[in-house]
Formats: sequence, structure tokens, C-alpha cells
Amino acid sequence: MLDAFFHRHPVIVAHDLVGCELTVARDGVIAGGRIVETEAYAGPADPASHSARMKLARSILGGPTGHVYVYRSYGIHLCLNIVSHEPGEGGGVLIRAIDPMIGLEIMRERRGEVPDMQLGRGPGNVGQALAVSLDDVGSPVNAGGDFAVTATTDDVRVLAGPRIGISKAVDAPWRFFDPDSKAVSSHRKGADVGAESLLEHRDWLSSVE
Repeated sequence: MLDAFFHRHPVIVAHDLVGCELTVARDGVIAGGRIVETEAYAGPADPASHSARMKLARSILGGPTGHVYVYRSYGIHLCLNIVSHEPGEGGGVLIRAIDPMIGLEIMRERRGEVPDMQLGRGPGNVGQALAVSLDDVGSPVNAGGDFAVTATTDDVRVLAGPRIGISKAVDAPWRFFDPDSKAVSSHRKGADVGAESLLEHRDWLSSVE
């Protein structure tokens, strides 16, 4: 996947990541699967984004695209994001869920006694299944390191709905998911996304200002 893939608005990247394959290498063992749920977060203008209230996050999310941003949620879960934004802007995409495909045994060891389709359901579980660490912040994607994303050639139906677990900009339709995947969270209400409606989603913040 070309670096230019992540040099776009996070809404566009979040949509296009659904169906792509994500893998993470740890100690020579590769684990991962098909991305089936994402959320887009923009720069400081997005009140739900870390870059709107955290100086360090603002620096990372406004920095080079195609790099990893990891944060700890509720003091427990580590959540994986990929920095994605247009030139001069900021933002990232949260990986909310994957269909586990590669390294199932190691993901089972990391996650414990759960059904396979729950190995990567939810951003904290993605982080645990893939052994994501805070030390991964700033790691490049697709540069021969631990993180790789491979584009899909399949036709993927993508729905869009509001982001989950936030208290600001709650109506922004910036969560994208594959409605046919059992690994997607229980919040499955959404609208089909076409080229024109995706642009409307991208411009949602400016439309409510």
C-alpha cells in the first residue's frame, strides 16, 4: 500500500481501510486479520479527537501520516490508531475490530477463552490480540517493520454510523464497518456509503459549525 493512502482526510482513510488486511509482527510471530470496523478522528477542530485536548497527541496526530498512535483507554486497554490526514492537518483512524485470520493461536493465548470472532472485537481487544504497546507510538506502517496494511481487491459493503464511547460530536457519522462481519461491535445501525455521501461525511464538522 502506498504512503499516499494515508495522506488523505481520516474519514476517507477510515472508510477505505474496511476490508484491508492488518498484521503486526512480534518476536517473529505475525498476527492479524481483515479490518472490519474503524473510526475517524480529525485534528483540533474535532472535539472528540485527542488532538483537541492533548498536546502530545496533537503533535503525533499532526505529524507524519502512516505512523502508529497508541493510547490507553480507561487505564487498561491499548488502542491502535494510524495517523491519517491531509497536508497541514491532523487526524487518525482507530482500528475498532478485525476478523482474525493470521496467527490465531497466538491471539487466543493473548486474549484467553473467548470465541474466535471476539478475538479482535473492540479496539481494546484488537490491541491485546495484536500485542500492541505504547512503545509502538511513531512506528511506521508498511516500511518493513512490525506493522503492515494490505489493500483489498474485493468489493466491500461499508456502512457508516456515529462513533462509540465519546461525549462530544456524538452525531458525527465517522464509524465505518462491514455489516456482514460477526467481529463488528453490537452497534450495527448505519447507512450505506457511496462516493457522494462519503464526501458529506467528511465535511460533517464544517456543516455543523
